[in-house]
Amino acid sequence: MASQYPSPPDDSYESTEPQPHPYLHEPTLYISNLPHYVTDENLATAFSTCAPFRPRIDRDGMTKPLSGMIEFRVLDKGVPPLDRNFSDLSTD
Repeated sequence: MASQYPSPPDDSYESTEPQPHPYLHEPTLYISNLPHYVTDENLATAFSTCAPFRPRIDRDGMTKPLSGMIEFRVLDKGVPPLDRNFSDLSTD
């Protein structure tokens, strides 16, 4: 007797479509503890492979660490920075 239900999917099949990132759900990357001397130009260099983006860093002229966000035009552009250590940012 033939079944009316389809066969279970083949486990060897893998989707070629990109899967959503497990942590990044909006095109905004929140950052904190940024040294006060880091400029938007430094961020532009560090995030050059993720352009276009807009830094929104709270700068009050103090020498305390900075915090803010980087807004990306598309969600996928925010994924590469999650895997990078930005401790090499400098004022050069």
